[in-house]
Amino acid sequence: MRLRIAMKAVVAHDIWDRGGGGELFNAYVVKTLLENGFDVAIVALARFDVGRFREMFGVDLSNVRIFTLFSRPLPFLGLYQKLGFFIPLSRAVKKLRPDFIFVDRDVYKPVAKLRSKLGFKIFEYIHFPYRWGFERRRDLPGEYVEVLRNYFRDAEDRYGKGLWRYYYKVFLWLYNKVARYNPFESADVVLANSRFTARLVKLLWGGEPVVLYPPVLVKDFASEAEAPFDSRDDAVVMVGRISSEKRYEEAIDAIAMTSSRPVLRIVGSLNPRFEWYKELLVRRAREKGVKLELYINASRKELVKIVTRSKIFVHTTRYEHFGIAVVEAMAGGCPVIVHGSGGPYEDIVERGEYGLYYNGLEDLAEKIDRLLSDRDVWEYYHRKSLMRASQFGEEVFSRRLLEVINRYA
Repeated sequence: MRLRIAMKAVVAHDIWDRGGGGELFNAYVVKTLLENGFDVAIVALARFDVGRFREMFGVDLSNVRIFTLFSRPLPFLGLYQKLGFFIPLSRAVKKLRPDFIFVDRDVYKPVAKLRSKLGFKIFEYIHFPYRWGFERRRDLPGEYVEVLRNYFRDAEDRYGKGLWRYYYKVFLWLYNKVARYNPFESADVVLANSRFTARLVKLLWGGEPVVLYPPVLVKDFASEAEAPFDSRDDAVVMVGRISSEKRYEEAIDAIAMTSSRPVLRIVGSLNPRFEWYKELLVRRAREKGVKLELYINASRKELVKIVTRSKIFVHTTRYEHFGIAVVEAMAGGCPVIVHGSGGPYEDIVERGEYGLYYNGLEDLAEKIDRLLSDRDVWEYYHRKSLMRASQFGEEVFSRRLLEVINRYA
């Protein structure tokens, strides 16, 4: 009887303990591989608290080898520390001789050059095809430029002006030394987090990525997801970090135009750099006569309670890559209204099949009133939300990931 030798995998991500969507995605890549007998190592920019990581994601890394560049994060280096990502990745590849690496950052050009010599495959996962920064836009497809303008307007404000412009220009010069250009030339398999992202990737490089939706922890909402119309508050809930590209002010303006005048609840993390934006929202709500409730850095338990006690979820971000918060709200039984762009529109509500979408403030206001005033309409989209959310759960992700690996590795 021959013994089956476990395939070796290296999962590479820069910062593992932030608690965002990218970290959740990589945690579940590792979890899936470990549970299915793979020999797994991970790469990070800096050491991190594996105990905290286990608490956040339920993934035990005690038997996983970790390769890092720094002993601790170096925030004073800013963007520049990310350029060294290929160093621990190269070390892991040379030391372990893996069968494949799974990477979601593009600064791995030196590692790609080792493929033919060491015989491993590269799976690159693209959350967003962020290429060229703010330079040479005349050479880029128009739709892609529009996405950059809308989704990355905070970054443009910071890195496109004054001394920051030179800081970023030097960064780009160094970045081009270590970043792959065309993922279809550097990786064996290119994946994207949505059909929307996949379309942008094709616009830039001409190839067709494999779409692998990120995992969403829909089970967290299961116990309260069936809460009926009458048991929920007349409230609109929004979830996401407090920063201006989320465009929460649009919801304030739209609610001010409604006849139902629901409460607006915003749940999200706050970086001190965006304290000004929080104050803008508070001031805007006061001026418009909209009742605003802010839940800053709420726990997961609090988030579930707030979502399942609200009647509607609204997502005002333009050109969101995927939209985990939208799926979570659907898992909590909320009918959703999303902006008519990006992954939430194209992939999650499927252009109106599983939720509503809007393209202007009057349109948004009308749809808020419609859901709050018509129980039958609310119940229809409540059921649609629950049905759609189940298609993005952890088990679905794990099954699809293994299908991709078994096919290409």
